[in-house]
Amino acid sequence: MAAGLAIVSVPAAMTVTLTADNLAALLRLATACAAVGLAFLYDDPAKPTTATAPAPAWHGVAIRTAIGSAVLAAWWAAALAVTLAGAQDGTGDLLPLRALTLEAAAIGALGPAAAVLAWRLAPRGVASPTAAPAVLVALAALAFAPRSAAFFVSVDGPDWTGAHQRLAAVLAAACLTTVVAAVPFLPRRSFTWSGSGATRASDRPAAPMRRGRGRR
Repeated sequence: MAAGLAIVSVPAAMTVTLTADNLAALLRLATACAAVGLAFLYDDPAKPTTATAPAPAWHGVAIRTAIGSAVLAAWWAAALAVTLAGAQDGTGDLLPLRALTLEAAAIGALGPAAAVLAWRLAPRGVASPTAAPAVLVALAALAFAPRSAAFFVSVDGPDWTGAHQRLAAVLAAACLTTVVAAVPFLPRRSFTWSGSGATRASDRPAAPMRRGRGRR
């Protein structure tokens, strides 16, 4: 996220006039950095030892998601403030802030969606090595989509409304993926820790039942 702020801070500190499209592109790149940063939020190497805890695993995911959402919102407010403060010749007034905020929400939601899904599938709970590249691949797919189905268009482009309708669908899909991956609709695997590593309780052979001795 610090890299994202640097992307918008360096041009704002320079005496260079950027167009509204330039400012929007910088904000999109900065938000992409923030989304990749959120992919590291769900790493939990202790997952094998906490899988049998009384509290459901999705409680921790929900807490991390709430914290990440709050941090992303504060970060976005700071990025917008820096961008508008550095805009010259009134270009900041040309930025559609609501639509750009929708873009930031859709891009930022890709990080938790990929991270929670990777966390659910990773036995050791370390999701970032898979989630971070997945976020980059998803962003590349959105950025290089065909022109007829583009997600990021010029501020005054004719398909501005259609692009943001598609981004709203991306946001909804990312949020749904996060919820489905976090809440254990399917039975959760239970782990036990042994000297050789974590094993599933269902993989262990059942202990033979001993017949008790009756009283004479």
